[in-house]
Amino acid sequence: MFRAVTAKEAQINRLKAEIETADAIIIGTGAGLSTSAGFTYTGSRFRQYFSDFEDKCGFHDMYSGGFYPYKTPKEHWAYWSCYIEVNRYRNTDRPVYENLYKLVKDKDYFVITTNVDHCFQKAGFDKKRLFYTQGDYGLFQCSVPCCQTTYDNRESIGRMLKEQKDMRIPSELLSICPVCGKPLTEYFVLREPLIFI
Repeated sequence: MFRAVTAKEAQINRLKAEIETADAIIIGTGAGLSTSAGFTYTGSRFRQYFSDFEDKCGFHDMYSGGFYPYKTPKEHWAYWSCYIEVNRYRNTDRPVYENLYKLVKDKDYFVITTNVDHCFQKAGFDKKRLFYTQGDYGLFQCSVPCCQTTYDNRESIGRMLKEQKDMRIPSELLSICPVCGKPLTEYFVLREPLIFI
């Protein structure tokens, strides 16, 4: 017995055929792709990592916590080190990006994304074929900015997360620009759009 193809199945089949026959593919994505991969900023995932901040500061999602007026840089980086760790350096169990990569890996592709979570590179996408319009959680930049340089933050974030106590990092872990000596900050446009390099 035959079953009729649904409208959604027909759309999927058409998209698959277009991908298979395309000379080149441009992928444009935003937060929805990472949300579908399990990078949610609310609910149980938020509470798993930030219940202490929720109790103390009163915000109920990661996004709001990013704009909270922390009293000290040590508190700011206690929050942000965890935020960056769980949204940049850890993976979820949903292979959304990996599945997308399998579809285009043998094609001439380019990705334009507002996502700053690095999921494309973690899934195998070539860094030279990616344009992150809003930055990358895995990088620091000078807060002035005195230069156009970014700095990998993996080691610093790991130490901040490991060594924080009472929702503060030790003062000696505050990252400083090696060029001008001012504080380093997150490298993405939403926090400080006027200093984003």
